[in-house]
Amino acid sequence: MSIDALARAVTALDNHEIYNPDDELNLLDSEFVSVTDEATGDLLEQIEQLGGEVLFGPDGGPNRRAITALRKRGLEVSEAGSPYPDNPYETCVVIKIREGEIPLTSEQLG
Repeated sequence: MSIDALARAVTALDNHEIYNPDDELNLLDSEFVSVTDEATGDLLEQIEQLGGEVLFGPDGGPNRRAITALRKRGLEVSEAGSPYPDNPYETCVVIKIREGEIPLTSEQLG
């Protein structure tokens, strides 16, 4: 679990020339992922994996210390409501870069 590794991956994606022909805002949208370039897909996969480890606690809630640490590194990270209103037990953390947003979600336990 490394905040630095997540910050490096997000920065690498932000500095990468992302192929986004439909100007999709959600960079984890399945249609976007299926048409984007391989390097973007690899970075998004890395961010999803690291984000799941870093941004959420064992109970599925947001890890506010990690979110604050990423903000101090200059990244735009925010907590958001569940993208699925019918599931109030889902936590969503959104990382914003120039090309769009990376919404990461986790189920809250108990």
